[in-house]
Amino acid sequence: MAESIGPRAEVLRTRDFIGWDVWDSQGEKIGTVKDLLIDRTGRVRFLAVDFGMFRRGHVLLPVSSVDWGEDAMVAHWTRDEVKALPLYEPDRPFTGEMYDELRRSHPRFYGEGQAAAAPVALPGEARIVPLKAAKDFKLAGDAPDLRGWTVYAADRRRVGTVSEMLVDPAAMKIRYLDVDLDDDLFTLTDDRHVLVPTEAVDLQERSRDVWIRDLGADQIALLPAYMGGPVDSLVEERVRGTFGGGSRAGQG
Repeated sequence: MAESIGPRAEVLRTRDFIGWDVWDSQGEKIGTVKDLLIDRTGRVRFLAVDFGMFRRGHVLLPVSSVDWGEDAMVAHWTRDEVKALPLYEPDRPFTGEMYDELRRSHPRFYGEGQAAAAPVALPGEARIVPLKAAKDFKLAGDAPDLRGWTVYAADRRRVGTVSEMLVDPAAMKIRYLDVDLDDDLFTLTDDRHVLVPTEAVDLQERSRDVWIRDLGADQIALLPAYMGGPVDSLVEERVRGTFGGGSRAGQG
């Protein structure tokens, strides 16, 4: 005898979602739903996703960034993108300060409206890529390799170290420094990297130091996160705006 199927619920309890699988946009499993986060207006804002064996800890996915299916959800992002997001700590209160930092540091993923929908690459502009990925680019013989140099802000506070240099292959120029920020500069739990335009720094070669002009450490901490690979146009736009450089267009 065929098994009878009960009535299908159209309004679900929050506990009904716990344990649902979450898949990425490429069809790979990210993890499972561990909890739902609701703001003080009663609106469900995030899914707390447990990575399981994929990665220790949890990450928050905005409910607007997933498609809700039958006993499973599909995120609009890839697993590698989700892996790079800050970890969520369930035992730590998710304050308004942390929420603001999440939206500011990761506008592509947690920004609202036009910010999240902005194109990754601007039409007609070459993508900025890490030096190690620019096969035809070589540093000039007298140009220092800044990777590993210590970075200081204009207020003389140490902010991190140079992790990589970012190249404009079309112009054959170093455009940005990828700075691995010191953890005490921000609230969220992540390995935060930011981009600093090369024209905004001075170099001290003897001590292998990079000094950022005009911005203090607290301002550097407000920059959007760089998550590796080709530079996101939204991140670049906000970095340029912070440093007062506007668009890359017209630069030598």
